Amino acid sequence: MLALRLLSEGAEGPNVELLWLLYSGMAFFFSMILVGWRVSSRKQEPPEVKYEAKKPAKKDADKQKKSRNK
Repeated sequence: MLALRLLSEGAEGPNVELLWLLYSGMAFFFSMILVGWRVSSRKQEPPEVKYEAKKPAKKDADKQKKSRNK
């Protein structure tokens, strides 16, 4: 609505000098939507997860209790 109001000049009719700017902006906007949609719909490989297993906490707690009792 704002774009149409900016392009009109009252009783003289619409000003079409800036119409190319409006259409190019709309084309850019919709092309970015299409590019984003295509990029997000690509299949991505799951990341490889590497981790080392921790030692169980119970053994460490048992060692601490034994050292306190000595």
